[in-house]
Amino acid sequence: MRLRARAPGKVVVLGEYAVLTGAPALVLAIDRAVQVDLEASDGACRIATLAPEREERVFVPPAPSGVALVDLVLAREAAARQPPPWRAVLDSRAFFLAGRKLGIGSSAATLCAWAMAYGRYCEAHGAPLSSAPTLDSLVALHRAFQGGRGSGLDVAASLTGGLIRYQLAGDGRPHVSSVELPIGVAFAGIFAGKSASTADFVARFEAWRRVDPRRAAARVERLSALAGQGVEAAGAAAGAALLEAVSAYGAELAALGTAVGAEIVTPEHREIENVARECGVAYKVSGAGGGDLGLAMSADPAALQALKSAVGAKGYRVVDLVPDRRGLVVEEQAE
Repeated sequence: MRLRARAPGKVVVLGEYAVLTGAPALVLAIDRAVQVDLEASDGACRIATLAPEREERVFVPPAPSGVALVDLVLAREAAARQPPPWRAVLDSRAFFLAGRKLGIGSSAATLCAWAMAYGRYCEAHGAPLSSAPTLDSLVALHRAFQGGRGSGLDVAASLTGGLIRYQLAGDGRPHVSSVELPIGVAFAGIFAGKSASTADFVARFEAWRRVDPRRAAARVERLSALAGQGVEAAGAAAGAALLEAVSAYGAELAALGTAVGAEIVTPEHREIENVARECGVAYKVSGAGGGDLGLAMSADPAALQALKSAVGAKGYRVVDLVPDRRGLVVEEQAE
């Protein structure tokens, strides 16, 4: 029996940073996905990662594989009976462009796809996990992978698919509901040319909140209000109001970066934003910033196309993205 799991990446429409303090976020699953293939093996366990270069490892549990996300899942079930040896391929090449990480949630998608495939494999071989992976447990694992940080919105997008409203309750537990993108609103990703570490930027944000809580609270309050307005606009199918919130949120992220002392909006993103403004397109960084992907949104196809052409002429890479409505899928493949 061969299992194949597929989990999509994400773009953050609204809610970066503010989501960590309980504000709602708007997150869209996209059609670039991690694929995990898993089947029985003879002798030792074998794992190949394509991220984007191929690396292969051979190990015998309970020894670790050396792949952090894989080992987090294996350690969680360390007391369970070992299933038969297996071979796996974890392919996240769709999350890279020209060898650089796009910043669309590769680690969260990989964790979701691997955890679900491994759980299914164990069950099929009479060694079921003590508890099936859930949104709560996967968010906790992903936070552990990121040094205890992160909201988990990328995990939720990978599991659920589509456009979601994501919010952390007072106890830190995630709550997810589905939303529809207003009719006529289209989007595209624009890669700024360099990758960034989400965990590093979140750590700097949290340190700033501890050092200057009064200013931080005021800044976060503005971000939270805009996120709430945008989420409400999406729920009401109010495209124009959503686009206004996206543009305003992008400006607030730039101001947040100045306050924190972190370049959330890089010079490259500022240049793209200026072009977007000239074209009449809403634009903001997607995610923690510092590079990675920017999100352009418009209800005017001609304006969006003009932006794509203009930034392409400046050497930036346009990443055409399609919503992924399925979320995580695990299927049994024919031998």
